[in-house]
Amino acid sequence: MNTFSLRASIACFAFASLIASVACVGPQGPPGPPGSSGSGGGPPYVWVCTPAVFANGGSNTRADVYIFNGGSATANVALHILDKNGNNLSGANVPGTSPASTYPGQTGSTTVALAAANTLNVNWQMPVAGGPGFDGVTNVSTAVTVTSDQPIAVGSDFQWSGFHPLPCSLLPK
Repeated sequence: MNTFSLRASIACFAFASLIASVACVGPQGPPGPPGSSGSGGGPPYVWVCTPAVFANGGSNTRADVYIFNGGSATANVALHILDKNGNNLSGANVPGTSPASTYPGQTGSTTVALAAANTLNVNWQMPVAGGPGFDGVTNVSTAVTVTSDQPIAVGSDFQWSGFHPLPCSLLPK
């Protein structure tokens, strides 16, 4: 193929590509209907970390939840450690701890302030969930929720035979 034919072919292809890309764009359509009240991306923002227990775990290990406020405003956050029935375990004894320790977190609508660009690290001992004298249910954490009035990021590290850092999930509205 001679040089002229090659140049003509490339120019023809480039022109056809340009026409095709312009021809495929139509006018903008009409706006969609508004969403229902309370839907969408506004507050409250609720994150969930689950599972928050090692089934049949026979000893206590460390659990951490990290809450990061990447925004420019202070966030008001609440951490609730829940049992399988959704009961908040804040202040309840953690099964198997010696000396006895309690679950951290907020109760009711109580929140704590988290400044912009700061991280809150909440830690506790994982419950003993199996073995003699433990039913694997009473005061056993199964999920952790974090609620905020500002966009935040939440991750967990529930340790058992090594570190297990995981992102928590933002609940859909």
